[in-house]
Order: sequence, then structure tokens, then C-alpha cells
Amino acid sequence: MRILLQAALCCVLLLSVLAAPAPAGGPLPAPGQTLPTLSLKVPAFGQDAAELGVAGKKTFRLQDLKAKVVVLEVIGVYCSECTRQVRSFNTLYARLARRIQSGEVRMLGLAAGGTEMEVESLRKTGIYKYPVVADEKYANHKLLHEPKTPFTMLVTPGGKVLSVHLGIDDDVEGLLARIRDALK
Repeated sequence: MRILLQAALCCVLLLSVLAAPAPAGGPLPAPGQTLPTLSLKVPAFGQDAAELGVAGKKTFRLQDLKAKVVVLEVIGVYCSECTRQVRSFNTLYARLARRIQSGEVRMLGLAAGGTEMEVESLRKTGIYKYPVVADEKYANHKLLHEPKTPFTMLVTPGGKVLSVHLGIDDDVEGLLARIRDALK
């Protein structure tokens, strides 16, 4: 009898969890929308701040980036999917080198929940070749409606969303084509 009662209680608890509404995160950013103002911590690793053009500041906004297009990748420091995607994105970063140097494009990762120490450690491993900023308290991640990672966006510095992709994006050529189109 005791076992039946425990089983019934477990079923009731399970049903109550399954019937609970999903957490309110809202719809993810979509093309054509404008992102809320993100307050990003200036990266402390190597030349990342200088590459982004935000050296000497403590925080920056996308609007502070001198570029026509920003590749913003929301990652998790311990995200296995992000680790699988990074090779493709390092290729993208290398292919964009000329456009990055000329200031047309900026590329950065936003480490949702990542501390400065975790981001610096991640960058020191050499896995990520491009700048990554910490979002220790998930403040910016929440403003973006808490997307799963990896979540990639092409945006203007003004925050207009040009393109989004949830999950691994191995299509470097397709992403390059979207960036070229956005630069026209």
C-alpha cells in the first residue's frame, strides 16, 4: 500500500511539472527586429578590446562598435554544441580578417553565464580565435530572451537583426554570403 501511495504521489508531481507553463522568455530575436540595448563587458584578454575598438572602457554597447555588420554568437562556456561549432566560426573569423581589419565587420562571442575568469581561460586555450565577452549574471542573455546556445545573429551596430541561427551553423559559405549581402 505504501508503495502504491508513493507511486501515485510521484505521478501527481510529474503531471504537475509537465502541465506547468513554460518559463516566460518571449520570442527569440528575429530578422527585422531591433535588439534591446546590450551592456557588454569589455574583454580583458589580449588585444580583444582593441580589435573591437573599445579599449579603455569598462563596458560597451553594440552601437559603440565601428562596423557595418556584427557577428554576435551567444555561447556557453561549457556548451558541447558551441565547442563543435567553434572550428567553423574560427574559419569564418579567418575569412573575415580583411573586413575585420578594415572595420566593416566585427565578430564576438557572448558567453552567457560565463565569468571573466572562465572567458579568459577559454581564450587562453586558443579554442576561440575571436573576442569573447563575459555575461556573468546572464543580463544580456535574458535581454535576448534566453536562447539556447549556440545562437548566432548578424546585426547592425544599431541593433537591427539581419539574420539568426539557433544551433550549430557549419555553413561558413552561407554565412559569408549573408554578411556580403548585408554589406551592400
